[in-house]
Amino acid sequence: MYINLHKLANLPVYNESGQKLGRVYDVEIDVDTQNVLRYLVRQNILSAKILLIQSSQVKAITAEKMVVFDAAISNLAKVDVAPEE
Repeated sequence: MYINLHKLANLPVYNESGQKLGRVYDVEIDVDTQNVLRYLVRQNILSAKILLIQSSQVKAITAEKMVVFDAAISNLAKVDVAPEE
């Protein structure tokens, strides 16, 4: 299966227990390997903080949602988002 950027953007993100973590806001890609390094997840549209989810912390991605391992939740980094210009 594949998913394009249009569908990936705004994809809801849950942990294995079903708790909603937010929605995919952006991705970081390693240009040398062309692999996704991290998914940036915004908890809500007004939130200035985003979760940084490593690709290794993702259990599954479908057309409907992304699922993150429960064990990864305590290790998720939260950072402030700079306003876009």
